Amino acid sequence: MVGGVLGSAGPVEAPPPPPPPPPKKPKRVSGGVLQGKAIRRVQPIYPPIARSARVQGAVQVEVVIDEQGNVISARVLSGHPLLRQAALDAARQWKFRPTLLSGQPIKVTGILVFNFRL
Repeated sequence: MVGGVLGSAGPVEAPPPPPPPPPKKPKRVSGGVLQGKAIRRVQPIYPPIARSARVQGAVQVEVVIDEQGNVISARVLSGHPLLRQAALDAARQWKFRPTLLSGQPIKVTGILVFNFRL
């Protein structure tokens, strides 16, 4: 005991509030379901260099679609390097009907496949 005071020197602070919950991961939907919800489909423009080289094949693009049906991110999963950017550019322009879960629109992810044939 010093100076007749025992204990702490000030008021005790309340613990900080818990951190906010992590953002919900988008629900995965099959390619068929995703295609069925598309209201605007944009076909990729065949890259001239790929056409000249007679490159053909499929490009898989994974997209994340927000609650309003807009593509908010897209990334190539597979496909010929000369075709990838054209598929990515097309995928970013697609528009979908919102996906509902218990009557509420949710963010979803799925795969679009673009076939390039000469």
